[in-house]
Amino acid sequence: MPVWIGVDDTDSRKGGCTTYVAAVLARRLEEIGAKILGYPRLIRLNPNCPYKTRGNAAIAIKTDAEAIDPLRKIAIEVVEEYSELDEGAETGIAFLRGEPDERLRSFYWRAVRELIPLEDAFRLAEEVGAELVYYHDGRGVVGALAAIGADLGSGKTYELVAHRTRAYWGTVRRIDPASVFEMDRATRPYTFDNVDYEAGEIRIAPHTPCPVLLGIRGIDPEAVKRAYEMLRILEPVEYVTIFETNQATDPHYRRLRIADLRDGVSAIIDGTVSEAPRTDAGGHVFFKLRDDAGEIYCAAYEPTKSFRKIVSKLIPGDEVTVFGAVKLKPQGLTLNLEKILVKRLAERIVRRPPICPACGRRMKSLGRNKG
Repeated sequence: MPVWIGVDDTDSRKGGCTTYVAAVLARRLEEIGAKILGYPRLIRLNPNCPYKTRGNAAIAIKTDAEAIDPLRKIAIEVVEEYSELDEGAETGIAFLRGEPDERLRSFYWRAVRELIPLEDAFRLAEEVGAELVYYHDGRGVVGALAAIGADLGSGKTYELVAHRTRAYWGTVRRIDPASVFEMDRATRPYTFDNVDYEAGEIRIAPHTPCPVLLGIRGIDPEAVKRAYEMLRILEPVEYVTIFETNQATDPHYRRLRIADLRDGVSAIIDGTVSEAPRTDAGGHVFFKLRDDAGEIYCAAYEPTKSFRKIVSKLIPGDEVTVFGAVKLKPQGLTLNLEKILVKRLAERIVRRPPICPACGRRMKSLGRNKG
């Protein structure tokens, strides 16, 4: 019978890394003879969670082991060694014998779309027979259970994560940027989000002092492995781990009517532009969207760069589908745009004087009844 181990909330805003805990844990489990089944999971939770640290991701590892006690011992040792417990990390570990059932799958969908009360996680663990170990208030048990119950049947991607040796933590990452652009051109569309061509920057390396050197995302594990081999890395690498993940599959969105929106949800809304876009002093673009149930502000913020140019060309009457996070702002509920689909354009009629056949310039009116 398989044993699942889920872990969440091991990092802090100052450091730490849940994927590093996963990499260490997987290898130490193998050292005691536990077989890792499939790929470790990296599960992104509700991106609107107000108490998330950075990536808001949990991990889960499926093992084939005879007894749970040695697994528990190793997991606790790794967490206590590498979690940012002194910085307030509320780490949670969950252990489950057998496969997750529909109750855990439902809990996962709640975790990517809602804010779950901690008592709900403890109640569920008791119902499904999961064992929990937690530190401080233990908020991490929510993500730990959700990672075990993650429903990836509707779509999944893969991420290869390379971790740095400890001597290099907190220093500048030594990756040849040219090799990243070369890799991207060679592996698209099987890998994605490697570079920002508009800014001329690589996107595979974080800017925090965490142990991650780089992460390559793709639709196939062989694709991310091949992409990694194309890079010119100029520092030692401690671990390379491929995760299966819900990244880039948009599980957090729900198609909602404007009247049903509330602060903190990620929504897909079909509507019509009701007020022309305006750009404020900070370069942010705002417009109003309506459906048959209400009206809401939509915002494209300055860091989205060229995305704002598309938004600024909308006119009242355009029919669009918008994707984004709903936030309560001074002007009311506002959808922070992440994606937009323009379904139908309204007509904009411009009346201009005819061109003179003699000189080729546009004619000018002499006034009513003058010509």
